[in-house]
Amino acid sequence: MSSLSTREIKLIFLNFMSYTFLVYNYSILLVFNSPYISQLLFKGSYIFSLLGIYGLILIDVIMRVPGAYVLGPLSDKHGRKFVTRIASIGSALPLVIIALLPNPSSIILMLLYAIQGFFTGGLSAGITVIGLEDLPERHRGWFGGSGFAVGGSAYLIASIVFFTIISFLGSSLYTEIGWRIMFLTSLLILPFGFLMPESLRFRRNKEKVKSPIRLLISSYKRQFIFASTITALWASINALVNVMLPNFLYSVDHLSKVEIGYMSLIYSIVAIVSAFMGGELSEKIGRRTVSIIGGILGILLSIVFLLMASSPSLIILYVIILGFVSVFGGGGIMSYVNENFPTKIRSTGVSLSWNIGFLIGNTVPLLLTLALYYSSITLFPVVETIAMATLSISVVIISLISHETRGNIELEKQ
Repeated sequence: MSSLSTREIKLIFLNFMSYTFLVYNYSILLVFNSPYISQLLFKGSYIFSLLGIYGLILIDVIMRVPGAYVLGPLSDKHGRKFVTRIASIGSALPLVIIALLPNPSSIILMLLYAIQGFFTGGLSAGITVIGLEDLPERHRGWFGGSGFAVGGSAYLIASIVFFTIISFLGSSLYTEIGWRIMFLTSLLILPFGFLMPESLRFRRNKEKVKSPIRLLISSYKRQFIFASTITALWASINALVNVMLPNFLYSVDHLSKVEIGYMSLIYSIVAIVSAFMGGELSEKIGRRTVSIIGGILGILLSIVFLLMASSPSLIILYVIILGFVSVFGGGGIMSYVNENFPTKIRSTGVSLSWNIGFLIGNTVPLLLTLALYYSSITLFPVVETIAMATLSISVVIISLISHETRGNIELEKQ
């Protein structure tokens, strides 16, 4: 492995931590706490309250698309660092307000999550691009794994924060004030976002585009469609496990808050390792091939959801399997998306593709919860199994007809 400069090591650390807190802020804080605060924020039955929680996440990801549309072109014109700083503030402040409000109404929650989503969409125009375009090709594959590894690292941080709060407050007080303290940790994105260096590749690029959106649609339509579609499929598989796991463990396996915390910790570590493994392998055999392999694994291992319900004694093993299979094939996808677009419109192309993909992906928990609402919570394992198999088959098909992108950035003229 070629050596990394001090600047590149700093870039990797700040980029990874900023991206971790992007995910931590927009979904993990809410998802991790959903078994405990869903009925507090949305009065009603357990499933109805979950619909409210997943609805907030959907509002967030819907607003990420206009955020990318507005702030993505600014990143291509004025720099990744400029947009990252602005959007880091916008990512954290709405969550701080939620933590401080004594009894937020549904309308206030929706408004604050809409604002949060808008700035998260813009944040991806910087964070999802800087490291990938600035690192040497040898390191682009494994670092591209951070696109899905951050789901695991965000879960890991949430688990650490959760157990720290529980140790001080006790389990009984967590639903009252513990989750509010946890929401205040959204501010941790600020130092990482503000210390992020500017992309050297952006600085060297002399070709500024007046309308990056127009060029994207007129000349890179095919790349945009494939980038959005493959992102959507892997985001859907990731959400199927990542977003719904705490509630699966709570409602199907009847684990306690502390036990769910431990399972989430195990899941997060496995997901981090798996995503980086997939990313590194994609540097050797290609982004497209790793995606196909990941899809095949998803088909074969979709039965794990049924096994989790019938054999709870092996639940740790099943959580490890889900943590691995839900992100491995997506390990090369962030690199794939970046490599589809030239530097002059990369932030615009990547942020729109990525956020459209995650918009589609994050509708999965809502749709599955709706299916359970109109049927029965006992069908949770069956619904998850069918969804995993269907999405994995789709991944294989789309990846087969897609194109390879490895090495495209290095071939680009400066």
